[in-house]
Amino acid sequence: MGRIIQIRVSASTPDEKDVQRAWPLLDRLVWTRGEFMNPVRGAVELAHAAFTAVDAGLIEDSQAKALEDKAREAESLRLRMESALAERNAAEADVLSYRLEDALDEMETIAKGF
Repeated sequence: MGRIIQIRVSASTPDEKDVQRAWPLLDRLVWTRGEFMNPVRGAVELAHAAFTAVDAGLIEDSQAKALEDKAREAESLRLRMESALAERNAAEADVLSYRLEDALDEMETIAKGF
């Protein structure tokens, strides 16, 4: 690591279409309204956007209430994964990535009820 440049391990989604296929309802619920200007729409970004949509009231109240617990859990997992990556703890980040995907799966199941 340099004096100014930080070296990090990172997490990304190679093909964003995989996100659309894995979580189509959550993907549409979060991205189609246009509030998010993030050009990257991977799984990590979807988790963060779902939390933001719930927390900021960008989706209907009934939807936000239904998703709230899982959205908060996903955001916590995302932040913990980012921290593990920053610490170059790839093993911990890997474990958290699976848990984050599980939380997205659970939010998708909840979204089926909308």
